[in-house]
Amino acid sequence: MFNAAGDQPDHARRAASSGLAIVAAGQPVADAHRGWPIFRVGINTGPAVVGNVGSDVRRSFAAIGDTINTAARLMSVGDPGQVVVGRVTWDALGPDRSGDALGSITVKGKRLAVEAWRLRALDGPLERYGVGARP
Repeated sequence: MFNAAGDQPDHARRAASSGLAIVAAGQPVADAHRGWPIFRVGINTGPAVVGNVGSDVRRSFAAIGDTINTAARLMSVGDPGQVVVGRVTWDALGPDRSGDALGSITVKGKRLAVEAWRLRALDGPLERYGVGARP
């Protein structure tokens, strides 16, 4: 979750860089263990209800809502090893992103199709930390 506990104007870029880093970090582990699952990531930008959910016995910090559900659906349409982002996220990433348009896709739980992109790489400020950089 980004932009939940404080204002992060670059939250979409942080999320995308993290998604690319998760996929990249998991690949060598999956390569070393035949049959292990390979991560895939879905990212969507928009409003959500954010806070502590649960009871006194078990509580977690969570985000709930259509934005979160759509991110999960975007993840499910991607192949293992891919990061799939929605329209608002794609636009917020700016011109130094690269990827492939998946077009308008139908996902479970949505009456209207959702525009999606397979994110391949980013160039820019966060990448100086080695996160999401182009190979």
